[in-house]
Amino acid sequence: MNTTYTQFNSQLRFIALNLLSLCVLLVCASHSCFAQKFKRSELPTLLSTPWEVTYGPDNFLWATESGGTVSRIHAVTGEKQIVFTASDFFPGSPKEQSTLCIKPKIAFGTLGLALHPNFLDEATSFIYYLYSYNSGSVDTPATRFKIKRLTWDAASSTVTSDSDIVLSITTGYDHVGGRMMIIHQESIPYIFLTIGDNGISDKNYPTCYEPQSTNPNNFTQDPTTQNGKIHRFNLDGTIPATNPLAGNSFYTRGHRNPQGLIYNPTHNLIYTIEHGDRSDDEINILHKGMNYGWKNVRGYHADNNYPGEAEFVNNYKPDPRIPGDSLVEPFYSFCASPSQDTSSDGANWCSIAPSDGIYYGSPGIPEWTNSLLIVTLKDGVTTNPELYQVKLLPDGSYAPSSSQNPNPNRFFGSDQALNGRLRDIAVSPDGRTIYLVNNYGGDRDKITVYTYDTSAIGVDEPGVREEFSVYPNPANEYSQVEYILASPAVVSISISNLFGQEVKVLEEGLQAAGRHVRNIETSGLASGVYVLHLKTKSKLIGYQKLIILE
Repeated sequence: MNTTYTQFNSQLRFIALNLLSLCVLLVCASHSCFAQKFKRSELPTLLSTPWEVTYGPDNFLWATESGGTVSRIHAVTGEKQIVFTASDFFPGSPKEQSTLCIKPKIAFGTLGLALHPNFLDEATSFIYYLYSYNSGSVDTPATRFKIKRLTWDAASSTVTSDSDIVLSITTGYDHVGGRMMIIHQESIPYIFLTIGDNGISDKNYPTCYEPQSTNPNNFTQDPTTQNGKIHRFNLDGTIPATNPLAGNSFYTRGHRNPQGLIYNPTHNLIYTIEHGDRSDDEINILHKGMNYGWKNVRGYHADNNYPGEAEFVNNYKPDPRIPGDSLVEPFYSFCASPSQDTSSDGANWCSIAPSDGIYYGSPGIPEWTNSLLIVTLKDGVTTNPELYQVKLLPDGSYAPSSSQNPNPNRFFGSDQALNGRLRDIAVSPDGRTIYLVNNYGGDRDKITVYTYDTSAIGVDEPGVREEFSVYPNPANEYSQVEYILASPAVVSISISNLFGQEVKVLEEGLQAAGRHVRNIETSGLASGVYVLHLKTKSKLIGYQKLIILE
């Protein structure tokens, strides 16, 4: 009888906590109240033109920097380790510079990075990244990009070997794309790589090619060229047998400058984030083999906001080599109206210059759950380098916008002078810490941190910084909890089942201020889903789902 009564009380406490959280959210539902929940800070890390930042399963940030460099950064202290610098990195040559129009230099750099899905497994602890090299000679240079694979040894925190897996990736005078991602499709992991159209805008600079028909941006829909495509590779760099065309790495085509890739695991969707030409920046959902229309189609098909667009859409002839070939309309197009200012003054353009994004499926920031978070570069009359939240409906479709609930919603634009041009975004495992990297703008290249501050609405106790992390998760025999105390506090860490019944107390007592890492023995728990709670003086600071595997 006592056991039943205790279980009933535990369930009531669990339900009460959730009801309290719900009530707090209802009280603070407005955007202005929500915006006050973030605390801004900066990591002290010194960076050089960062392009990618990824939150790794080892609880570190992984970044690419100039000169073919890969860095590993502690997500709390900002301590940086340069783990690899490519000896063959090549910054282009003056011999490759165009003699026409503005005399552009060949595009080069250190761009996308992705970690193997089983990165914590010693056998597959691989880092993949993209950088430029010289595929020619000193006398006849030919800048290209390559994907290199690094083997990481976690025990010694060193790269033990490296190998080139994809060579001769095209470049040009502009629009190189360069984002990478590794995801599973039908249980098989693939590398996805974006390549831009490689061409200078003929609208901005009509004399950069003689004749203009040689501009690479004319060939983005041609499946036999690399540019203007999303490509898919096996993890060893070979071409999957299930790609649209045999022996061809292209996955989709007709893209302008796709600098972002997002995977939505809830709905198994891949999105690209793409720069438009003065207007019509796009979010696209990728469908294998399909044509996204650049440069004949810009934005939505029905708006006819580009000369000849309607005729091209209405008379499109599918490529007979590609089963089911068709034009695909954007999932969302920014500033799609044909009345937008596309004059020569770029500050007036409504284009936001989106760079990269991430799918936010965490409950950590409830207002953001089931959203795309996209960072932008442009400082214009009506645009700021900031974060855009694109809210989705439960089925993955676009949530309608209203004056009370605008979609997209915008964040951190008032900090643009501090933050600079936002190049990439990463999110902590608990969903409460947002990491933004900039290159150029602001006072330096850096990592800006926005922490979701639930204490702003009165549910947390001062003294404990609310974000914390649990890794590895799922766990087999053990996991770890990492958190920071701003001041000494009595802290308890416990694990409960989904009925709110406490099954294990991991730590209880007075702890000093600073960083703490606690090991969790999970071997005695049955396989299943649990909730790990971090509390101080019996008040909930935060919680995370913990999956136990036998």
